[in-house]
Amino acid sequence: SIALGMEPSDKAILKEMPRPKSEPVVLGWMWVSMFMNGIILSLVIIMVYVVSLTMYCEGKVFQTDIDGIQDRETKLMDARTVAFISLVWSENVRSYTSRSFDRPVWHNLFGNASMQKAIILAQACLYAAVLLPFFSDKILQLNGRTIGGVGWLLALAGPVACLVLCEICKVLTACQMQRYRLALMLAEDAQEPATKGKTTEPSNEEQDSTPSGGSNRPVVVV
Repeated sequence: SIALGMEPSDKAILKEMPRPKSEPVVLGWMWVSMFMNGIILSLVIIMVYVVSLTMYCEGKVFQTDIDGIQDRETKLMDARTVAFISLVWSENVRSYTSRSFDRPVWHNLFGNASMQKAIILAQACLYAAVLLPFFSDKILQLNGRTIGGVGWLLALAGPVACLVLCEICKVLTACQMQRYRLALMLAEDAQEPATKGKTTEPSNEEQDSTPSGGSNRPVVVV
């Protein structure tokens, strides 16, 4: 989130209509976009975990069924590791997709140097968490050394699905943004005639300074 805050400014921002001061910082369509992205991430990772359970735990998904299989702790660790890797990868992908509400992910993809550093650091921490002996399996209960190539490919399905679905949601968000901007323009157009039709009444000081004859010409004293 800190790296996202260092995203380069948008040069086209000055071409947009100014927002009313009474509006909140986060608008309704922004909440909808964030809610959709959160739902997508949650559902995708849950599906990856369910598939991992069926693959490593002999087709079992529920805890009561898994308790009856042999070496269940190791098999659960493998399924958990796949879901964890998929989650970190998906969050890294979403860091790129969430840079804009309506622009595609490839727009100025590498324009934020701080983002690239944060992603590299996150990847380094991920591989340390799942590959370092003792630290991964004994402390974190993760083990990337035993999930096999199929497990890594299954973990890759998470970020791919998040990328596709989040970009599709941007189409809906772009439509909401266009409607919001159109509403701002209509409100501005409706205000302009009212502003032009107003007449300014002279203040009391101006009335007092005007001569009794009604003329405000300068008086020359000879």
